[in-house]
Amino acid sequence: KLHTETKLLKIGYCRISEPTYISLEELRDGFIDERLQVVIGLGGGSAIDMAKAMAVLINNTRPAIFYRGFDKMTKPVLPVIAIPTTAGTGSEITPNASFIDSVEKKKMGINGESMRPSLAFLDPELTLSCPKLPTISAGVDSIVHATEAFVAKKTNPIAQFFAREGCQRVLAALPELTDSLHDIQLRSEVMYGAFMSSVALMHSGTGPAAAMSYPLGVHYGVPHGIGGALFLPHVVELNVTRGFNGYGGLIDGFNVDRFDNNLLGAQKYLETLKAAWGRLNIIESLESYEIDSDLFVSETMVLIGALEQNPVLFESDEILHIIRALGVD
Repeated sequence: KLHTETKLLKIGYCRISEPTYISLEELRDGFIDERLQVVIGLGGGSAIDMAKAMAVLINNTRPAIFYRGFDKMTKPVLPVIAIPTTAGTGSEITPNASFIDSVEKKKMGINGESMRPSLAFLDPELTLSCPKLPTISAGVDSIVHATEAFVAKKTNPIAQFFAREGCQRVLAALPELTDSLHDIQLRSEVMYGAFMSSVALMHSGTGPAAAMSYPLGVHYGVPHGIGGALFLPHVVELNVTRGFNGYGGLIDGFNVDRFDNNLLGAQKYLETLKAAWGRLNIIESLESYEIDSDLFVSETMVLIGALEQNPVLFESDEILHIIRALGVD
């Protein structure tokens, strides 16, 4: 649902109502059919997440929110076929489905290996009708995936390979695509790059930018991809100022990995990221939001697992430092 009266700063990102546990309950009765053998998710990341959750709830009959967390299912989960019509969320290959708890005002998904789609069909032609703003949101989400997977503490050569390839492809193609939405070659590059970034994420882990996007989405309706993109340059810059310079391998010309102390490469990546964000008109400030900084920090700290993957210490002081840089008192 789009609340078109409220705009997100720079180029009019509509506030988006993300799927909730209440919406799962409203839909599940229509899926209770013993003849069902498979669930097909066709659409963006939220649509595929809904399909994955329905595959759980058809046989697992307790309230949907009971299955929040990891591997709470006790009965078989139906196979899922994912057919994304956006490029970047990675839902088509992950074992996670994210939903908002409207009562507790928290975002935590239903997760488990049994939910990972059995098949995923990646056809860039299906993304041709995706409007500009969701195209940007999904695409920058994949860059967040790649960047944080590349430098996470538990990264590895496989994750770094896919992160490097995915990040370079999307960074190169996405700004051009926004000026030519029907260019199938650019759509292909973004979809392929986003897929590779998702593979990197599955072999490594997420980080602070993604974590901070959660309370921003729950309380202010900021799309997940845009929220992560807003924070990403600030996270990169903070890490670099504190001595971590392992970002250079994400761009052409720097054949290094996250363990190499290459300040020039790290600075070049940050410049490249900021230039791309400028072309994409990514929002740059949170000044127009009445954000409770204490609440924001506490809700982000719940996702401590993601914060601990950052290559340098990232706790409440670091969260506060970044949101203050974005205009939050």
